[in-house]
Amino acid sequence: MTSLINHPAIKRVIATETDIQAQVQRVANALTTRYEHKAQRPIFVAVLKGGVIFATDLLRRMPLDVDFDFIDVKSYNGTSSTGQVKVVHDVSMDVTDRDVVIVDEIIDSGRTMKWLINYFELKGAASVTSVALADKKDARVLDIDVDFAGMLVPDEFLVGYGMDYNNRFRNLPVIAVVDFDKL
Repeated sequence: MTSLINHPAIKRVIATETDIQAQVQRVANALTTRYEHKAQRPIFVAVLKGGVIFATDLLRRMPLDVDFDFIDVKSYNGTSSTGQVKVVHDVSMDVTDRDVVIVDEIIDSGRTMKWLINYFELKGAASVTSVALADKKDARVLDIDVDFAGMLVPDEFLVGYGMDYNNRFRNLPVIAVVDFDKL
């Protein structure tokens, strides 16, 4: 079986495993500094499905005791954002008066992250922090800055390390540009 990285639809790699892990460590260090002296454990919320790989690697590099939960939201149909966010699976923990850290693999249009920040604020979170491995600033349609971002990425359709095309290529250990003509 050939490596998924060698699939004909993988146009080019923009971040290697080494690049990614360096950014994961950098973000983990920054979050540790932010939360190490807090009296109450923060709740890290991985955005399903893509944010799970990043969240798992991130939390394993943090020496803090944290709570961990998941939220599943949908805003894409194929390669296009629908412009609407729908909760498929909500968090199971009460976030009232807790520091919530939203962890996603990529921020592009900003719609989903902006919606999630507002959602957790309305649920009574003491604070909401946004974290993403990849920040696609050139794709923004909403004015939103990510509190902690691993790397800036180009405005191209990316796969790997949680990012997917119709559930394909999510498990690539790198971040790559997809060539739709070769799918």
